Amino acid sequence: MPGRSLAVGISSHSLILQKADNMDPNQTFFDMLAAIRDKDKATAHELALALKSWFANGGFYPFQCTPEAMNAYIASVLRRTAGLGEPEPPFSLTCLYCDAGQGIASEEEAIGEGWSEIEPAPQLLQANVLGVCPDCQERHATEQQQ
Repeated sequence: MPGRSLAVGISSHSLILQKADNMDPNQTFFDMLAAIRDKDKATAHELALALKSWFANGGFYPFQCTPEAMNAYIASVLRRTAGLGEPEPPFSLTCLYCDAGQGIASEEEAIGEGWSEIEPAPQLLQANVLGVCPDCQERHATEQQQ
């Protein structure tokens, strides 16, 4: 709904980026879910960016949300709201380190299979989403232990 003002911590949406230290990530997450439900892409996009910035600056994650799940959902919201009015492109995933990802039809499926760091990648020619497959995660973890 254009023009609505939702409370985010003690600041309103127009002040999110200026008052990020006052943000309540729990309320912001719920407001983002409501904006997605209401098909208010502009508000959902703004809130997803605010949460992404909050976490990047060391802010705490909403209650009972893992960083991996929250970051994946924020990436999903940003991907779905990137065009703001344009039709959503079909999901096409590739791994940052290998060519895995073919046959995965959605971000939810990728998360279920253990992919991480899933983010929109409109600059790629072969896919529009980039992530790290479970095999490469394991290989990278093994290399770091050595």
